[in-house]
Parts: sequence; C-alpha cells; structure tokens
Amino acid sequence: MTVPIARVRGLANVQPPRGYVLRPFAPGDQDSWAQLLQRVGFAADWDRTRVDRYLEDPERREGSRVVSFGKRVVSVCFASRENLGPSVGVLDYVATDPKHQGKGLARCVCTAVLKFFTGVGYPNVILGTDDWRLPAIKLYLSLGFEPVMEREDMPGRWERIMKEVGSSQNSRADR
Repeated sequence: MTVPIARVRGLANVQPPRGYVLRPFAPGDQDSWAQLLQRVGFAADWDRTRVDRYLEDPERREGSRVVSFGKRVVSVCFASRENLGPSVGVLDYVATDPKHQGKGLARCVCTAVLKFFTGVGYPNVILGTDDWRLPAIKLYLSLGFEPVMEREDMPGRWERIMKEVGSSQNSRADR
C-alpha cells in the first residue's frame, strides 16, 4: 500500500486516551516492544537484541513511535525507509496489544510516524500487510493508503478485501 506525503500533511494529529502516552522510543523499551511483536504474531525471534539492531539506524530510532500504558509498551510502529531508488518512508511492524485494541492506539502511532515522514521530506510512504489483517487494512485505508497492484493476482485479491472491509463496516453499523 502507498500514500503520497501530500495526503499525509492533511492528517490531524491523534492523541491516545487518558492513561496512555504517545512517545518516541526510549531506552528500556526493547523487551516490552519485542514481547508485543511476538504476542501479535510477528516472528518469534523478536527479542531485545533484534529490537536494538533494528533501531541502530538513527532515522528509524528517531521516527519510531510507541504508546505506553504504565511502563509497558502496548502499541508500536517502526519508521523505516525503502532504499530502492528514491527514498520512501515505510510504516513498519505496526502492532497493538490485543488487551488494548479498539482504543485508537494504532492510529496514534501510525499518524505520528507518518507526520515524522513529512518532516524528513520523503515523497511517499509505503507499507506491506497481509490480506487477512482486515482491521489493519481498514486503518491504512482511512489514513489515505491505497493498494499497489504490483502482481497479476492483486486486482482480484483487493476486490475481495474491499468487499470484506465494506461488509464488516456495514455489519458494525447495524449493531
């Protein structure tokens, strides 16, 4: 998925609910961040060392955001970059603790990272996701991201995804 940075500029800043704090990475977040990535189904090899390695890039460290609840990191998003051709920002490894979902925390971290990318001056931001991650896809679409049709099977897949996203929105509206 991709979004032009011009569209990102129009996004309103989002603050988390009371009791939650949106902030940059801080030393000491590594274990909590790694545990969160494991808990939501990213690779089991996320640990303090891997988070440290991933944050060695100064720009990624500066732009990545977390939402904390007490001393625990409960929502995260890395600010990565694509170095193939012109630099492009990458919304990377977005995750929210299942116990804290439904509170807009992913929107907070994603919007904050997108705003960071406006300051860096990248022309576009991209992300990769899986077809079954419908709540995440709905969030990304609401942030202005659009599907990228880079393979032959993509139009059919996105047609199915958009129907599922639409039907799940309609079923929620009926409740």
